[in-house]
Amino acid sequence: MSASTIELVNEVYEFTEISNIMDDPEITKTLEVIVKLIANPDVPPQKAVSLVVQLEAYAAKFKMLASYYTNVKKDEREKKNLYYSANDALQRLVDSLKYSAKLGSSYHG
Repeated sequence: MSASTIELVNEVYEFTEISNIMDDPEITKTLEVIVKLIANPDVPPQKAVSLVVQLEAYAAKFKMLASYYTNVKKDEREKKNLYYSANDALQRLVDSLKYSAKLGSSYHG
């Protein structure tokens, strides 16, 4: 696919809207990664490992921010819900990448 990452993100209007609402560079980066994976889901095992670590770090940040918006800044319900959703989605994506990396590293076909 010849389109740049930003062009792919712009094609997904809702992702662009989420990025604008959240005004968080890591949310934007996470959405870019998701779009890249949608466009090309074949991730080499060695790349999957570093991607897992990066996405786990983002998920941890999003979980802590969701808690912050739940307990401290309670008037930002929209952000709280989006951070919880981002954390959950990343955890599922990380699980998939771990499985993919494990399968890929054991496949010698």
